[in-house]
Amino acid sequence: MSDTEGGKQKSEKPANITLSPAFKLVFLSVLSLTVLSIVGQFFIIFFFSDPSTDAKALMVTCDTLTKTGFGAIVGLLGGKSL
Repeated sequence: MSDTEGGKQKSEKPANITLSPAFKLVFLSVLSLTVLSIVGQFFIIFFFSDPSTDAKALMVTCDTLTKTGFGAIVGLLGGKSL
């Protein structure tokens, strides 16, 4: 029998992915730290017209945290889908 019946294709059910509480905790922690670092960057950009060297160092740290957090989120989601 073919995959089509009466001109309509059968739709396959997607695989159910169960998320453990530990995965949810790690994912939400990484997500919240990433969002917090983005908010920190915008705060420094918009509220400091002439940032000091400490503010610039904090911006670099927030930028690094944002990039690392994004990579961790992609890695967690990619690892979970496999």
